Amino acid sequence: MMKKLFTAALGLLAGLVLQAQESIYSLPSTTFVVEVDAVQEYFFAGPYAAFAPKMLGFSAPEKDAVSARVTRVALQPCVEADPSARYPVEAGLEYLLSLSAQGLVCFRDTLEAEALRWRFSPLPSRNWSDKGLTGSDVLRTETTVEMVQVDTGFVQMPVTRKVPGTKSLEEKAAEAAEIILSVRQERRNIAMGHTDATFSGEALPAALEELSRIEEEYLALFRGYKVERPLHGVFDVQPSADERVQRYVAFVLSDTDGLKAEGRGTPFYLELEAETRPEAVDVGGRRRTLRYREPAICTVRLTQDGRDLLVTRAPVYQLGAECSYTVK
Repeated sequence: MMKKLFTAALGLLAGLVLQAQESIYSLPSTTFVVEVDAVQEYFFAGPYAAFAPKMLGFSAPEKDAVSARVTRVALQPCVEADPSARYPVEAGLEYLLSLSAQGLVCFRDTLEAEALRWRFSPLPSRNWSDKGLTGSDVLRTETTVEMVQVDTGFVQMPVTRKVPGTKSLEEKAAEAAEIILSVRQERRNIAMGHTDATFSGEALPAALEELSRIEEEYLALFRGYKVERPLHGVFDVQPSADERVQRYVAFVLSDTDGLKAEGRGTPFYLELEAETRPEAVDVGGRRRTLRYREPAICTVRLTQDGRDLLVTRAPVYQLGAECSYTVK
């Protein structure tokens, strides 16, 4: 009998201790997730660009260049726990709270990681191997005056030889320009019927298309070519109630470095303007009191050089008011 009473007493004591325990909860905070798609455009100047005005009648850039532009932006407000606003609450009131999962994500194995889309793609590099470059080797005709033995003795005579050499850049440009001009003339002759060849059915457009392809290939040697590199970035902006002006750098776009959180480049700003600011209501510091935040409804703008790229409305909890109520 005594053993049963002792066991019951321990159970009651454990229940009282459990009821006296406290849980810790946090107030909500709003974070804006900015998702950006951009394009870096690499321009590679043609090796014969300097000779384009003289040989083909147009000017072309002679230096490589790189530029970047934003193609898409998306803004998503998310709610998370605010670690700077944590309060205790008596056990048994957890049913009034929402459980959130926050933390890092780890991969199960390397195969899962390899299947993901990587954030940064390789940089493009200059490549003229498939752009119709003419060969560099050439046999030059060289004539020299040499002493040649004849029946009556030695006489000076001109001697001509084929000497291997290397073409200059201008010579290779001249060859490429000649090919372009001849292709244009051939296309003109076919289109006007000034040719001995006959084309029937789909042969005529196919021949003209092939000539155009060859022309574009050699023109790239003079006017250069472009390569686009897609970029993708995700950036977090967490407004602070301590800031008098609610204006934050959302991300930076650099021609050479692409998308980044900060640094040199063109900044894109997230600006917030509160439409309503609720007043704080506090019922005191009683133990069975729950605190909560009433958010400020804000007009949110994503801007660049004073120009609106995106405008929306969102509740921002940390810019609102902290209130409380007593749980009976």
